[in-house]
Amino acid sequence: MKFSRHYVKYIFCLEGDWTLDLRKKASIRSSLQFLSDNSNINYIHRTCSTREELQFRIEQFTRKRYELYSICYLAFHGLENGIKVGSDFITLDDLADMAENKLHDKIIHFGSCKALGLDKRHVKRFLKKTNALCVSGYRDDINFLPGTVFDMLYFEICQKYRDIRCIERDMYSYYGRLVKELQFSMHYL
Repeated sequence: MKFSRHYVKYIFCLEGDWTLDLRKKASIRSSLQFLSDNSNINYIHRTCSTREELQFRIEQFTRKRYELYSICYLAFHGLENGIKVGSDFITLDDLADMAENKLHDKIIHFGSCKALGLDKRHVKRFLKKTNALCVSGYRDDINFLPGTVFDMLYFEICQKYRDIRCIERDMYSYYGRLVKELQFSMHYL
């Protein structure tokens, strides 16, 4: 299915540590607040630094009360085929196991370097196992600021359509150069 049940797509964000230096305040939280203030996109933001925390937060995210939070924004350091959560590397297959049959009507967005830099068959397997509506993210390294701004543009476009194909069309139409430069990709069944 390529259609979301709702136009409104609030954001459920899980964010990892960007640096080992706890004095540094790097976070995407302010971009979420900007979207809330200027585009009325509600969000939930939680930090996550262990595999167990990630599992717990995914279980929370899939509860009925969070139905309108249909964008799961995973903001972590990424490596090819997954994300770095604390000292653990979590692959797409690991995430699929955590969220098996639980992501119906959800857009899963990796705000992470290289997380989708893998064979499309792996992404299709993730979509089938989780029943996610769409998986999006980057195939290569991205810089923090351009990636975060692009994520904001993407989330804004997501509010306009129920049909994922229309979101993809507008991303290429309006931001085609950035799509190519950042190696952004969207996958759906």
